[in-house]
Amino acid sequence: MTQGRLAGAAAMLAVAIAVGWMPNARSQPSASSGSVPKQVHLVMDGTKIVASNVKLNRFDELKLQAQEKVREQKVGEAVAVVVTNQRIVAYGVLSGWRDIDRQPNEVIESVSAQDFAGLIVTSQRLLNFNGETGIWAEQKRSINR
Repeated sequence: MTQGRLAGAAAMLAVAIAVGWMPNARSQPSASSGSVPKQVHLVMDGTKIVASNVKLNRFDELKLQAQEKVREQKVGEAVAVVVTNQRIVAYGVLSGWRDIDRQPNEVIESVSAQDFAGLIVTSQRLLNFNGETGIWAEQKRSINR
């Protein structure tokens, strides 16, 4: 092969790799929500919330307590977070429903759910939920923000 042809072939190979045309030259999956397939869905059914667990092929119910109202909910690929006027409840595809009480005068600032992780930011604390282990982690926020 001549140098011109070799250089041309190398350039075409570089372009093919850069745009992903080569089947074995794919980039590694990112840590974003695209790396975990959709495995959980939520359905409101009167006074209960039903988690459809695709991974384990089952349905898990969460019954709402007296006077409990859903304020917000987020669903990720393998985790869901439900905020009510009384508690914060998370569902992990491998762990099921787990709740944590809300504190008096606590204001929910943000709720997110992605992959196996739920994150809740409140006026008083940071909460995260691991949908694989079913464990909540809590960090108090400073009063002088």
